[in-house]
Amino acid sequence: MKKEHKIGFISWIVLLMTFSLTAVSVSAKQHEVIDVLADSLMQLTVKRATGSVGLASEYNAQLYIKGQVNVRKKNVFYHQIPGMFRVSKKGQRKFFIETINQVHFTSPDIYDQRTEAMLGTTNSFFEADGRLSDFFHITPYNHMLLQDKLISPLSPNRNKYYTYTMDSVFYRGNVQHYKVNFHPKVVSYQLVEGYVIITNGAWTIREMYFEGRNELMIFKNKMTMGWVDTQTEMLPVSYDLDVLFHFMSNRIDATYKGLVSYQDIQQEVPNLTLKELRQREGNKYDLSRYYSLSSDNSAPIRDVRYFEQHRPTPLTSEELDIYTEYINSQFKMQRDSVGSVKNKRDRFWNNVGEAFINRSNFYVKDVGNFRITPLFNPQLVGYSHRNGVSYKMDMRYTRRMVNNHVFEITPRLGFNFKHKEFYWLVRGTYEYSPSKRASWNFEVGNGDKVYNNEVINDLEAAMGEKVDLSEVNLEYFNHTYLKLTHSWEVFNGFTLDLGLNLHRRAATGNSNENYNRTYNTFAPMMRLTFTPGQYYYMDGKRKVNLHSSYPTFIFEWEKGLGGILKNSTVYDRFEVDIQDDYPLGLKRTLYLRFGAGAFAYKDHLYFIDFERFRRHNLPLGWSDDIGGVFHLLNSDVYNSSTKYLRFHATYQAPFLIIPHVAKYLKYVMNERIYFNTVFLPHQDPFYEVGYGLGTHIFDFGFFMSFAQQKKREFGIKITFELFNR
Repeated sequence: MKKEHKIGFISWIVLLMTFSLTAVSVSAKQHEVIDVLADSLMQLTVKRATGSVGLASEYNAQLYIKGQVNVRKKNVFYHQIPGMFRVSKKGQRKFFIETINQVHFTSPDIYDQRTEAMLGTTNSFFEADGRLSDFFHITPYNHMLLQDKLISPLSPNRNKYYTYTMDSVFYRGNVQHYKVNFHPKVVSYQLVEGYVIITNGAWTIREMYFEGRNELMIFKNKMTMGWVDTQTEMLPVSYDLDVLFHFMSNRIDATYKGLVSYQDIQQEVPNLTLKELRQREGNKYDLSRYYSLSSDNSAPIRDVRYFEQHRPTPLTSEELDIYTEYINSQFKMQRDSVGSVKNKRDRFWNNVGEAFINRSNFYVKDVGNFRITPLFNPQLVGYSHRNGVSYKMDMRYTRRMVNNHVFEITPRLGFNFKHKEFYWLVRGTYEYSPSKRASWNFEVGNGDKVYNNEVINDLEAAMGEKVDLSEVNLEYFNHTYLKLTHSWEVFNGFTLDLGLNLHRRAATGNSNENYNRTYNTFAPMMRLTFTPGQYYYMDGKRKVNLHSSYPTFIFEWEKGLGGILKNSTVYDRFEVDIQDDYPLGLKRTLYLRFGAGAFAYKDHLYFIDFERFRRHNLPLGWSDDIGGVFHLLNSDVYNSSTKYLRFHATYQAPFLIIPHVAKYLKYVMNERIYFNTVFLPHQDPFYEVGYGLGTHIFDFGFFMSFAQQKKREFGIKITFELFNR
């Protein structure tokens, strides 16, 4: 039976106002009427989608995508752009690829995709941006588009960001449709412009088109929805995506076509939330069924005959020509390269050049997978007023073994130019029970240089007052450490870490004869981490934690034992850390962090070195411990007191100050407001406020600090992102 749609009061207004429309130009007064009609149509469409039976709560689908890439212009800067589409060194400019993908969707926005088959003249289908697959994972009625990158013109508070105008009224068959244009009120990379076509009476979208841009590309995407009174009425059945990559005089045109075939569509039940549905299914925190494809690690099929049987639309003559040209060029390259020493030498230096400017990721059979960050990459550089310029480099080796066991080693190198300090560390982990997230771990490296607290205690005892660390020429000690831990998730969300920390601190210069030159620490430790309501899914036998609606609580205890190593430090260290983030809708988030720590039962506490309250010596990006770090706090303060109490609050939103100051500063993706404070015994409370903005290229923060008896201090922080959003 054909579905019936209730038409309320607003619907009758829309029908009456339609008679005032004409196909010719209208007056200014009529434009005002048309805008009201457009707003009413959008309101009807959003209302129709709210709690609608037609919305899908879950489905399986086959997504076929074919894409053609044309490299029109490239220069010497082309390969310096991170993630740019890699082209052949032999002058090939046109590329074509097609993929068949299995997609599992769960409301509100969980897309699990696996590539089943792939064929074409290149393997780097999505490498041009790294996120092109998001353009084929769109639910138009969601609050956001492209996961969380764009604010949808159908969001509840859409009128805050968009204006709507009536374009035309037309018929398809005997059914009346309305075309409504939407325009952003502020020029921003998080807003788009385009149109929707709405079916009269059903008040659902038949077609949606939006276009926008960022620093790297201009995109245009058109979605065609299923027809009225079908299961796909509110689902996209095809995509037409045009992308222009235009950066530093490099130009690439790309055209993609996506076709979707749905199976097992489950529609939402009115007035029943997804949380309630999960509760009815049993364990509400286990989302494994929503990530069912993630556990399938089978390699994609690369068979011409398979595509001939499953390709839903024939190839064009131009696409066939690209295939033919590619096959001929590959045959010629193989013939010319046989026995050519020059060719091998050229390939060697090309590989060296690629490693210098691009991330290397390669797999060696029976050995494992290696990943190395490029030697020259601005993303590895950071600057802050307090710590100056820093540089870091990461590497990773991963070996996957039988029964889903994983062995991984991650070395990191860094250098701070202001402090003239070289930092290194090597982390390793052997995960032997992935279903319980149980692993053996080690970390070895060097830490910040610290001073001997016994010297400060003697000075304060002699002077009878607190010593100003900035006016004392302290001797520092080099710090090397080894940490061995065993980690085990006892039950969902609750992890127990037991381990042993070894520290060696050696004087950097000629030490005072009254004090030792080398100190050691032998300290067992215990860490409890609890995140109530932890959502997760099982990737085969591996448990993968996702998110939670509750804070994360961390308690850590470390006990320094004497008499085991020479000049051992005896102490008990206690630390508590609580972190949480509160989504406030449409990319607005409030981050909160609270921490406290203390050294107790101390006997000759030579060094105060907290684990969770310390200076970060290497650059941190936008998501630095959810904003819970200090940017202007003197590094010596971290090691000056046996107790601390800290609090951090960070508010993040896309439109705070910039749109009101400079309406055309479109490069800003997010803005942040920081508030940080710490209380230390015998010192004035330290306060720090800041403002930060994030773009595709870099993140910038401006900070001001002040204490009760000291003057204000200003500083900045810069880290490079280079489209790493």
